[in-house]
Amino acid sequence: MSTIMKNKKIGIIGSAFNPPHLGHKDVIEQVYRDYDEILLVPSYKHPFGKIMAPFNDRLFMASMMAQSYHSERFMHYEHITPILTSNIERDIYLKNSAKKNNKDKAKNRDRPVYTYDVLAELEQRYKTSGIDADLTFVIGPDNASYETWNKFYKSEEILQRWNIRSVSERVPVHSSLIRELIADYPRPDFLFESRFKNYLDGLVARYIFNQKLYGVHL
Repeated sequence: MSTIMKNKKIGIIGSAFNPPHLGHKDVIEQVYRDYDEILLVPSYKHPFGKIMAPFNDRLFMASMMAQSYHSERFMHYEHITPILTSNIERDIYLKNSAKKNNKDKAKNRDRPVYTYDVLAELEQRYKTSGIDADLTFVIGPDNASYETWNKFYKSEEILQRWNIRSVSERVPVHSSLIRELIADYPRPDFLFESRFKNYLDGLVARYIFNQKLYGVHL
């Protein structure tokens, strides 16, 4: 007897989330109502070689940002679309690094996890779970430019196999600036969260301070 596959529209937001900020939150806002599920995918080893905070911290902060967004929608009695976070990039990287052949192992240890790898693995995982997933990879205006998109591994094949959706930068907040401001921020400690209220969700700001990430002064 053939298995009946369930159709599901999945919006995938991939980012370093280093840290996740209000710009990321606005990306969720722009696509939230158009999908059955939103999946946040933090980078494990960045394709462009960016140095990032520990993966588990960024994964947890992305989850807190999603939780905060859900709470805000609930308070306004709005429709709730599941927002999940995924460690799929870590799974792919560790699988590649575990190749038995020594030559392949050395080669794959330094190989970043590409968007193509993530989408292909997600498609297979959903299929295994009985879901015919209609995947859309959500990108910001910086990655939507022709020059940047062509740097993506198998960019043309991605366009052929899956959907791409570009969103606007309505909240001009960038992780690099936030990291600089955090590193330069002096005490008092109790003002840290309010200092970054225009950049970070409160839960995320508190976590950064408590974990002393990005050069938070001890």
